[in-house]
Amino acid sequence: MISAQQIHEIPSEVLKYIHGPLGAKALKILPPECANAEAVVFVSKQAQLDSALKHNASIVIAHKDLQIPEKSHACFFTTPHIQLAVATVAALFDKKIQRFQQEEHIHPRSFIHASALLGKNVIVGSGAVIGAETHIGDGSIIGANSVIETHARVGSNTIIHPLVFLGAYCEVGSFCEIHPHTTIGADGFGFVPLKTSHPIKIPQLGRVVIGDHVEIGSNCAIDRAAMTETHIHSGTKLDNLCHIAHNCEIGENSLIAAGFMMAGSSKLGKNFVVGGGAVVSDHVEVSDNVMVAGLSGVTNDITESGQYGGYPLQPLKDSLKTIATMIHLTKMRKQLSRIIKHLNLSED
Repeated sequence: MISAQQIHEIPSEVLKYIHGPLGAKALKILPPECANAEAVVFVSKQAQLDSALKHNASIVIAHKDLQIPEKSHACFFTTPHIQLAVATVAALFDKKIQRFQQEEHIHPRSFIHASALLGKNVIVGSGAVIGAETHIGDGSIIGANSVIETHARVGSNTIIHPLVFLGAYCEVGSFCEIHPHTTIGADGFGFVPLKTSHPIKIPQLGRVVIGDHVEIGSNCAIDRAAMTETHIHSGTKLDNLCHIAHNCEIGENSLIAAGFMMAGSSKLGKNFVVGGGAVVSDHVEVSDNVMVAGLSGVTNDITESGQYGGYPLQPLKDSLKTIATMIHLTKMRKQLSRIIKHLNLSED
């Protein structure tokens, strides 16, 4: 149960208390049409506000431009940024840490090498394996059946969910979250093709380095470098089912949607944003502040910031025109064929 007083005490410029009982309490966050007397509701339109009040919402957080009623049973806050307000208040309701609660911080069925160094209040789940010379920072969580190989490092207050693999010598920063079934530090795809025998593997001797405040979704694969580092810089967020190949680099504060694939030795600048299912080819460099539409293919360097899309890649406005034109190609081809026939022209 969260009270309006607790929301009022959040040190944030995003929320402003207007009026109403600070003793009001809520059990959950609900959309306006599903609200009840135990709900916090966020509204950005007047109709949503009317619906929230009709359903007796306990606490209402409204966009600052809406008309707030002077008299109401609800406790009212306003915000200039609804999504940021949701992120701020929802943290009070987030009980994720309860998933990892157990009688002992170190589960008796886990294995921790004698040379591993664990900080204060580290939680290690059942079946987890922590190898030799590893370092786990204060307050971090290693979920059940995860594997942290030798000489790997995990910063403070990082959550490693169950069934995550962190390879030898790889590093994850502080305040990160790695979701289940993700592999960090498997070998990169490096082979020498030969005509007379099977391809010969090139040993992958590097590592993966992940900065602070990085979140990586489930079922992602981030390969270790061949010789140096595969590097994901601080603040970057990866959705599920992403693949980052060896020697790649992703700049700070990038947002990468599900199904993104990035081939070896490519480099993405800061604030890179990409839609789902897009692909970056190998040995490509992308400048800072670039946005790429979903299902696009990046096969050449992008040297200027901006929005792009399609395959071959174009500035986004041009790409949208190309897509709009493509659906008419069959009709246009038939029309052109009739014109050629009518004019008795040779198709050659």
